[in-house]
Amino acid sequence: MSERGRSLLSQVRESLVADPEFILLRGFPIDEEPEVVEAAYWLFGTLIGQPVSQTRDGGFLTRVEDRGADIGSPTQRGHRSSSELAYHADRTDVIGLLCVRPAAEGGESKLVSSKALHNIVLDEAPEILPVLYGEFPNDQRGEERPGRPGWCPLPVFSCTEGDFAARYVRRFIEDSQRHSDAPRLTRSQRRAMDLLDEILHRPGVALPMDLRPGDLQLINNFRLLHSRSAFKDTVGEGEGRLLLRLWLSFADSPNLPPSYGELYGATSRGAYRGGVWPTNTRNHEEKRGMRGE
Repeated sequence: MSERGRSLLSQVRESLVADPEFILLRGFPIDEEPEVVEAAYWLFGTLIGQPVSQTRDGGFLTRVEDRGADIGSPTQRGHRSSSELAYHADRTDVIGLLCVRPAAEGGESKLVSSKALHNIVLDEAPEILPVLYGEFPNDQRGEERPGRPGWCPLPVFSCTEGDFAARYVRRFIEDSQRHSDAPRLTRSQRRAMDLLDEILHRPGVALPMDLRPGDLQLINNFRLLHSRSAFKDTVGEGEGRLLLRLWLSFADSPNLPPSYGELYGATSRGAYRGGVWPTNTRNHEEKRGMRGE
């Protein structure tokens, strides 16, 4: 690899672990045949981290495009819809989004620092922080391991061996209530979520991004929440908004609390973890085997 290439990769890794904990790269070559673009993107991703599966059928590179999914259903995925997606975190260490085609209208990306969100709560309503460090039931979207409950308990904020992490997906928390064995949400928990949502939508809290063709956004999933506005396309099926998504397990990822093990598998710093896997995948060692390691 050239010195320039090594310098770029170093810049990417440093940007993901220190402020601003994301990076936007412009000019990724997307004018080649789709297979070539996907292969180049995959190769670039493997220089940053180790890809993990994003779907039950073992898809490691996901097309984010409108396929008519109804996100009102607890078993349908947001990346297959054109709906607005509220602030959330994904099941991975690092998220990569490569814009191939923007929407005719909408589809704006927004990022919010989870640390900044935490500190605003600390300043304005410190009595609520213990609630957010406690566990909220989270729906598993029908993607739980065989024999496991359809929900799992997770904190919104956590600090494990000095490592801060955040995960907030209100839709998943609310949908946990469809499971009779999940704890009922308390008034304090709902109040805490209402405050988070109010802060998230304050002017100046979010960083908006209008991704254009060739833009590659990489974000630290435990330090940034992301959202997307609804979008519309005016062209035919297969020609509208298209982003290519990678989920990457990252060597500089933080320690996570034990409760994350239900979703992520391993919770120690730098471990290979995360993803949505085929039901016959039992553990992360087997996941490594699926990738030919």
